[in-house]
Amino acid sequence: MKIAIIAPGLPTRGGAGRYTWELSEHFVSKNDHVSIISLYTNRDIYKEKNNLRIIDVADKYSLTQSIKFWINLCKTKKKISRLVNEISPDVVIYMNFPATLWADKFDKVPVLSYPQDINLLYTNTYIKNLSLPKYLLWIIIRIFVRKLDKKRWKEFDEVICNSKYSEKHIISKYDVKSNVIHLGTRTDFFKPTTRKKNVILTFAAQKAQRSHFLLKAIADLIKQRNDFEVWVVGSRGSYDHELKNLVNVLEISNKVKFFGVVSDEKLVDLYSQALITIHLVRQPPFGMIVTESMSCETPVIACHPGGTDETIIHEKTGYLIGENDQENLLKYVQIFLNNPNYSYEMGKEGRKRVEQYFKAETQNEKFRELILDWINKKSKN
Repeated sequence: MKIAIIAPGLPTRGGAGRYTWELSEHFVSKNDHVSIISLYTNRDIYKEKNNLRIIDVADKYSLTQSIKFWINLCKTKKKISRLVNEISPDVVIYMNFPATLWADKFDKVPVLSYPQDINLLYTNTYIKNLSLPKYLLWIIIRIFVRKLDKKRWKEFDEVICNSKYSEKHIISKYDVKSNVIHLGTRTDFFKPTTRKKNVILTFAAQKAQRSHFLLKAIADLIKQRNDFEVWVVGSRGSYDHELKNLVNVLEISNKVKFFGVVSDEKLVDLYSQALITIHLVRQPPFGMIVTESMSCETPVIACHPGGTDETIIHEKTGYLIGENDQENLLKYVQIFLNNPNYSYEMGKEGRKRVEQYFKAETQNEKFRELILDWINKKSKN
């Protein structure tokens, strides 16, 4: 089977890019041929192999947050469609918004979409932290982008969602029924490696992950008790500077450790050492951080509503809080600090849940079976 996957880009190790890569690797393991077409791929992280080809149509200065992306939108769509026709695949998959803006029809070839997250267009999750001029500009721009995106969705034979929560949003905004296939986690890789320390783990690859909220909330607790640390993973650029300035202002720099961008191997070790992982994204569509942490036997405190309602069982594999619920955030953090055994007990339940419902091999194979079904449908027609 020949598969063409259209993705916005694979510039970093985590997030949607890594999922795209791992799904592609699964297809290749089944002797499929995969071509990933994206704006830019970091070749130091993602390396081509037999049956897995990468085609970049732009550079790292043209990624989705750049002005060049929008200026070249139509030109990029035409270039991608031409490449797909040259590849002549059995199926085309548009992975992750805004790749949906490049959608096109291909004669007798099923076209599927896995948008993952439409929050950028329909909530303020990712734009709320922008400067006021950029925030107002994006509010205006997305009015037009919504119309274009809805028009492009007419090209899809089927839309696949990463959670029931995302499915509800897509039905309400696009009036499109979709198939739910949760993101998979590599339980053979994300597994406990060491004993735990009195550590709270949080992620800061982007401001939407709200590590600043955690640090502000926990500052007084740090001054009251000296028996734990906060580890911040993934911060870089302006948000990294902002967080480091914040801990200095709060006078808690001696208890907060920044790791920056880390390898997957190091990430597994950090998950395993932590008593708890904090995931504060508003209205999270799914959250691979949640299932990766649970797979490493570390419970999670996360915001809901969102895909987290499907991954976390409240008070059994972690805790669910409102997006600004500082009181319960601190309450649940102290439960683990006062009795670290809760982390071990909840962690074991969390890993069982991931193995049962969110295992990568199982979820990726569901995706592949759906592709094969569509190829058969198209061939019969």
